[in-house]
Amino acid sequence: MTPQSELEIQGNFFTHPFAELISEIMQARVNGSLRVSDKDKKCVIYLKNGEIVFAVSNARASRLFDILLKRHRMTEDDVTKIPNFSNDHELVAYLEDKKFLTKSDTAKLFSEQIEGILVDILAWDAGEWDFSSLRRIRDGLAYDVETRRILFDFARCMPIDKVLGRFRSLDERFHRSDAPPLGINLRPDEAFVLSRTGEDPLTITDLISISGMAESNAFHAIYTLWLGGLIIRDDWQPAFTTHAISAMRSAKLELKTEAKTAKVAAPEVFEQKPQPAPAEPKIPEVTITLEEYLDRVESAETYYDLLGVDPASNIADVKRAYFSLAKEFHPDRYHADGGEMLPRIQNAFTELAQAHETLKNPENRELYDYRMRKELAAREKRLADGKTGNASLTAEQASQNFERGFSMLVDGEVEESLPFLARAVHYAPKNARYHAYYGKALSADGSQRHKAESEMQAALKLDPNNPTFRILLAEFYIQFNLLKRAEGELTRLLAVFPSNREAQDLLASLQKPAR
Repeated sequence: MTPQSELEIQGNFFTHPFAELISEIMQARVNGSLRVSDKDKKCVIYLKNGEIVFAVSNARASRLFDILLKRHRMTEDDVTKIPNFSNDHELVAYLEDKKFLTKSDTAKLFSEQIEGILVDILAWDAGEWDFSSLRRIRDGLAYDVETRRILFDFARCMPIDKVLGRFRSLDERFHRSDAPPLGINLRPDEAFVLSRTGEDPLTITDLISISGMAESNAFHAIYTLWLGGLIIRDDWQPAFTTHAISAMRSAKLELKTEAKTAKVAAPEVFEQKPQPAPAEPKIPEVTITLEEYLDRVESAETYYDLLGVDPASNIADVKRAYFSLAKEFHPDRYHADGGEMLPRIQNAFTELAQAHETLKNPENRELYDYRMRKELAAREKRLADGKTGNASLTAEQASQNFERGFSMLVDGEVEESLPFLARAVHYAPKNARYHAYYGKALSADGSQRHKAESEMQAALKLDPNNPTFRILLAEFYIQFNLLKRAEGELTRLLAVFPSNREAQDLLASLQKPAR
């Protein structure tokens, strides 16, 4: 027999984070179970040929009766009428027997439960893990889990500083795996990087050079493709060595003749009781529609409002709330059919990420809370008085977004400036300056030409005698070779400000005879 030490591996999330661990196991295509824990939190994930097929957790929110309560499929009175059950399988067996659930309902419920457990573990800050190829799930117990999609969503939501910290060297190499995309819509940068990989490994330096994209974007695309299993990573320190993977795969054959060595059994069970347990901190579920989500983001007075969490929530709650929303409303899910709402979706995601980045860090959160304390107190007073709205906070948000976007625009980071300038216009639609420079940024993209012109016209409608805005519009017309319209704008400007030198020079250049 293979030595047991080669079939069981332990570690922690600091060295090998949960998402990377799952990605490794999936690419290794081994069988077994992964136990993870962090203080009083415990979960077990079962895998067949690298695919997650089942999971259990001691978190009350992960139990099936609690999921049914949250989905309003059952009431607490219904739960108390059910005979005692020791695990979820006994519960669903009872509910199926009473025709409350069908077999199809049960499969969907377990799949939802497993995916929820994975999302919850991804939000953990720390943890210990123990993988064993000897502990296996019994035959016939397996559910469909969209693990790779969850890993893709998680990687796309990771801040770039965290992504960069997961690489040791620019000499790490990557090559194409044989895993199919499974219907995942790749972003343009991800699709481009994937198209450049093949059987021959390329270094990160090679991929950055070939792609021609910003280094941070290339790193993010590479990390996402690797975590999602579409490319294979070489020259790094995995949790599972090649020798260990080989031992685990060969053990699969040995276990057929010596089944007693492997603990092939029903899944581990955490004690469950049908009675409602003491209330845990409320983690907002994604039960809102896209429009409701956008309205909430755009009208949020604080980052807590935006994420839908209480200001007293701990950092784990903040992370879970962010990841749930980011997974459900990521812009990549709406590129095909987002239509006119796509810019709102993109802006909302930027705002969501900014809220998460601020609140997940204790020091940044403390500073934010200090700045917001007066505003929060004022809001409480308004609510007590039966009033709503916060014009001063909205104006501050508009100003902050404009200053950041304008700075990027000046530095030539036009595409990066767009979400901030768009939010400035949203928060302060009657500010002419915000419209003018949002239009200026949009004009860099020919496909946004009509939107850019509309924004500049809006600025002039709000402030018709502003020479800067009139010149911006004239330059826009020149850019798109609409010279007569540019001449008309400059003539109107000089009628009000005849000594404006910039307008004089532009008009003269238009009227100069062609050689």
